[in-house]
Amino acid sequence: MIFYFILYRKLITRIEDFSNELFYEIFDYFDGFDLYNAFANLNARFQDLLACILLRLRISFPSTMELEDFQNRYNTVIFPNRNRIVSLYIFDLWINDAVFSLIMINSSFNHLESLVMWGIKSDNLLPLLLSLTSLSRLFSLTIYTGGDIEDFSDAYHVIFSLPALKYNKLSLVIDETFIPLSTNNNYQLSPLQHLIIDHSCTLPKLIAMLSCTPQLRHLYCELLDKSNQFIEEDMKILLPNLTHISIDTCHVKFDKFEIFIKTIGSQLQILRITTSEDTAYLNGGRWERLLVQYMPHLRIFKFNHQELVEDNFEFTTDHALIHQFTWPFWTRRQWVVELIILIGIWGCHEIAYSIHPYR
Repeated sequence: MIFYFILYRKLITRIEDFSNELFYEIFDYFDGFDLYNAFANLNARFQDLLACILLRLRISFPSTMELEDFQNRYNTVIFPNRNRIVSLYIFDLWINDAVFSLIMINSSFNHLESLVMWGIKSDNLLPLLLSLTSLSRLFSLTIYTGGDIEDFSDAYHVIFSLPALKYNKLSLVIDETFIPLSTNNNYQLSPLQHLIIDHSCTLPKLIAMLSCTPQLRHLYCELLDKSNQFIEEDMKILLPNLTHISIDTCHVKFDKFEIFIKTIGSQLQILRITTSEDTAYLNGGRWERLLVQYMPHLRIFKFNHQELVEDNFEFTTDHALIHQFTWPFWTRRQWVVELIILIGIWGCHEIAYSIHPYR
């Protein structure tokens, strides 16, 4: 009995008695650089643990790092262990082109699963994406870029070709102008499940992209902009897993948005959208018909419509129909309408209409 009691005390008081498997679980919470700083020269056992192929490294470069420090970390930790790195986070790459030139991501990073790069210059975006096509385990990709980008189409062509990608976010940090996507729709089928389009996009281009993402579950679009391009009304895109759509700003006319929902909306459970300009969105009866026929599984509906009120403001028939959001269809679901009037200066005010679940 005494023997087992001492053994029990030994197990909970001496770190040396932890199993290798437990150490690897603990190491999973460490940043790769901190891990090497803490354990690299501690003793022979930790040296062996750090050298083992089972070790999974998560590397994060902090922002505003000096080039010399970056190069030292890359040469001593990243490059020798590139086949054991599972996640890589690098920030502020546009501060120094020399930093980007040091990063050569290729097939030797064969266990890389998650990559976040903040500050990719426009000239470096496509070469970076092309270098990722050989990675068979890259599941998550987040890129923040900026500058004079004229077209994202080539970037998305490469992104959709990544063989294992489940999550993608492409964000334009400096979004001063509309960034178009060309009319070339020849994307290949992608395994993407989460698509975050954190820049402006037109509805025809969005539909073209969705036609190549049959496994998509969550869609976010920062700005859905208007377009003169024709949209077919009788097309059908099979997206059996698409349950969440968020559109931060929608400038598309309600007529075209209806076509979009009729095309893809049958399995939607959550819809968040903010619109402006087109007062047809204020027609509660029209929304009800759209939801009943094409979004029967919708559980959460968050709709905002923003409208400027100036001296030449015109009250339309659509404004008169906003009371339809108080019909039994909406009250049964406890979706309520809220009206906020923001008083500005120089005679310019704003009305914000909101439909959301009762809080």
